[in-house]
Amino acid sequence: MTDQPAAGTALLNLRDLDVTYRRAGRRGAAVHAVRGVDLTVHRGETVGLVGESGSGKSSIGSAALGLVTVTGGRVEFDGADITRSSRADRRLLARRMQVVFQDPYGSMNPAHTVGDTLAEALRHNLGLPADQIQERVLRALDDVGLPPGAARRYPAAFSGGQRQRIAIARALVMEPDFIVCDEAVSALDLSVQAQVLNLLAQLKRTRGLSYLFISHDLSVVRYLSDTIVVLYAGRVVERGPAAQVADHPAHPYTRALLAAAPVPDPVAQRQRQTERRHALAAVPAAGRVSQGCAFAPRCPFAQETCWTTRPEPTDHDGVTVACHRYDQITAEAA
Repeated sequence: MTDQPAAGTALLNLRDLDVTYRRAGRRGAAVHAVRGVDLTVHRGETVGLVGESGSGKSSIGSAALGLVTVTGGRVEFDGADITRSSRADRRLLARRMQVVFQDPYGSMNPAHTVGDTLAEALRHNLGLPADQIQERVLRALDDVGLPPGAARRYPAAFSGGQRQRIAIARALVMEPDFIVCDEAVSALDLSVQAQVLNLLAQLKRTRGLSYLFISHDLSVVRYLSDTIVVLYAGRVVERGPAAQVADHPAHPYTRALLAAAPVPDPVAQRQRQTERRHALAAVPAAGRVSQGCAFAPRCPFAQETCWTTRPEPTDHDGVTVACHRYDQITAEAA
């Protein structure tokens, strides 16, 4: 087995990452999904990557896993540059890097039993004998709270939450160090979400896992993450300790994400809705294209410098924020 990095050391490093897609049917047209992103996941750490649809967060996870082509920057795993690794090298990396997607049923063959689904990667990637494969499969099922008999059943026999547990078990059989969770709980009911989040937290402790946890829901990311990275239009706008970013958001976009999340208290929910309406009423005239901050057309605090000059990320008491008006906004909030 490959030597494992010491706890707290950098496991995944993304440096100045760019991902660009070409639009079908439009010669030369390109979509810049990720622009100059720096991101580090340490051993035993959960980094939450949060942003709305189209922000580029799934592209970052796919770039780390080698599922999309990196157009700029570097991807490093455990100190090695894997940006343009060959298919054979990526097959070896699959032993240490796994993924759990939003829709587990869509990635399972309904004609295969759960046991066959979990064993497939072990046969093709590791070539383990049958007794070791069975041992790993049963251990993975037990770790996600499913009985041994689940291995003999088919995916259609399970609920959505159970299928997501099976998807997690499929990642676990490879005994990885690092798992990308791409909207892994967003399709589940709230009660089932909580169960799966608790399961992921438990596996992190017992197996020493590191996660890149991708979601559009800041409250979900807050629950599981040690560090939160907020992404807008392919760029990092805020980064810092999870409690500080989620409880005291510094960037106007992070504040908007927090205000959009529903809360169980009806009084607090009405207050959030009122604040959102006031913020939207203060947004500058629509239609203007910003050459500076991408969030300027939607930001109630935007001034002329926001439209003309892109803000550089700067450190403020342990939180990195890319906002020209951070000092003024913070002072007004205080």
